Amino acid sequence: MIDADYNVTADPDPEVKQRWLPIGLTKNYDPAFEAAHTWVSTMGRCKYLTSIYAALQNSGKHDLGVQWYNENIDFYHPVALSTEARVLNISPPTEQAVVL
Repeated sequence: MIDADYNVTADPDPEVKQRWLPIGLTKNYDPAFEAAHTWVSTMGRCKYLTSIYAALQNSGKHDLGVQWYNENIDFYHPVALSTEARVLNISPPTEQAVVL
């Protein structure tokens, strides 16, 4: 009913997404999954990512969180990679040495 009244799943405000999408994921609200997947694929700030990955991890959707994380390895900043890996209880990717 909240989404029907306020259309929060489609709200472009990152502060709204940071609060709403984790609730939707935890409650298995189907529209939140696509919105959250798009969100973690376009937003690189830990402030916004961590709540999504924590909701997936804490609600038994660890594998989905790892899948989304792996899809975005090339996009996320190294700090985001290590932070979200910690949330998902996985090892972050290792940096490859640059040979000059």
